[in-house]
Amino acid sequence: MAHGAGSGPWVFDGWPDAFPGMDVAAVDLQAGLNLAEASMTNYAAVVARATEWLPRPVAICGWSSGGLAAMMAARQAEADLLVLLEASPPGEVQGFDESVPVEPGTFDPEETYGAFPPGMRARPESSLARAERKRGISVPALPCPAVVVYGDEFAEERGRRLAAYYGAEELAFPGLDHWGLVLDEQVRNRLRGRCQ
Repeated sequence: MAHGAGSGPWVFDGWPDAFPGMDVAAVDLQAGLNLAEASMTNYAAVVARATEWLPRPVAICGWSSGGLAAMMAARQAEADLLVLLEASPPGEVQGFDESVPVEPGTFDPEETYGAFPPGMRARPESSLARAERKRGISVPALPCPAVVVYGDEFAEERGRRLAAYYGAEELAFPGLDHWGLVLDEQVRNRLRGRCQ
């Protein structure tokens, strides 16, 4: 499981209990990286390496920017399934904008995205990786089936349009916001059957 920008593997606390009998691993995308120079390619490499230790078949679940990292890593990881929780969209869905400058640095995610939920720890994030996402990262095809999970906040671009582009299954959760997709038990409970 791959977390979103400014968060960490702790956003998936509680998920392992929802998948009894399965090895569930939440990776830290920032581990061992120089954060100011961390790119989306670095994050994807962390995801792919993490799957080397897991038994097959492997499902990769990514939330927000971690979803884009999961899409980028899927081929190398030989993933059998992708679960994309309102994943940051690739350029094929959001478009490409070469005018966005890509420079090293970090930013405060709460200043950029708004306050995290109470009790949810935030940490600095790579400005370089964020700029790459804004420019548009190409993921022309996925090597495996995917389930696109979305709530109300990004239902079109990170939900229906993403699913349509890749021919993925859609799983909508009306009433849930972006954070709700990782924090609300109903999401992981409905995903359990698709990951078995």
